[in-house]
Amino acid sequence: MARTLSDPGGGAREQNRLLLIATKRSFTIIVYALLIALAFSMIFPYLWMLANSFKSRTDFFTNPYSVIPMPPTLSTYYDALTIGRMGVYLGNSILYAAAVLIVQLLIDSLAAYSFARVDFPGRETLFLAVLATLMLPGSVTLIPTFLIAHGLGLTNTFTGVVLPGFAGAFGIFLLRQFFLNIPRELEDAARIDGSGFFGTYWRIMLPLAKPAMVTLGVFIFLNEWSSFVWPLIILSDWKKYPVTVGIALFRDVNQINWPAVFAGSTIVSFPIVILFVLAQEYIIGGISLSGLKG
Repeated sequence: MARTLSDPGGGAREQNRLLLIATKRSFTIIVYALLIALAFSMIFPYLWMLANSFKSRTDFFTNPYSVIPMPPTLSTYYDALTIGRMGVYLGNSILYAAAVLIVQLLIDSLAAYSFARVDFPGRETLFLAVLATLMLPGSVTLIPTFLIAHGLGLTNTFTGVVLPGFAGAFGIFLLRQFFLNIPRELEDAARIDGSGFFGTYWRIMLPLAKPAMVTLGVFIFLNEWSSFVWPLIILSDWKKYPVTVGIALFRDVNQINWPAVFAGSTIVSFPIVILFVLAQEYIIGGISLSGLKG
């Protein structure tokens, strides 16, 4: 009785506290449920594609939305690699992606290092001009790029496919932000030891920029691996097509072998999944470190 008289609002406060806890718990449950639903909506199309890649044509048209092949078969992968020529297309895509990856990393890193450390007239204006190209959609420059390539005789050639990807404004920006965070004392020490501009860049800056380089390398590879429109318009010989164009043309006049198309799509997406799994630490670390300084 004395406790009730001395603290008449104690019961109400306890009820409010319990109500607040219940509200937070309900909110947490709702948020997690929405996140799970969102994750499932993103994963399900891939699982559906993977399941249909093991179905026969009859099973696919009988149970198109089932995720359990009845029975599973590997003949679709054989069809994709032989009839669909996926082996040729995969080799082309690997060659294109590797060439663009190596050259763009070299050019972007050199340009970024110059913008971060070399004082030359018009540096900031030129850098802003480079950044301005990020606002231009690819469709705007597609026709001029094709006309230039055609004028240089690069249509239906390996060089014509990879040359437009040899430099990228995003890569220059990303690496410049990273180089700005590296202390100048390291470069000064290297110059005292007799290292020049390129030697400092190669032996000091590049090893320190490994996280950002890996991050950029992943983006470059994914962009080139998934490129479709440019190879489609610059190439005319099917033997030079990448996988993206090859899958789109994997059909005949009367019908499409959908299970084989799904098998080819699974083969194409597998390297991307593996790349993300192996490089996710560098991707997160590189992006966070590269955005520390403007």
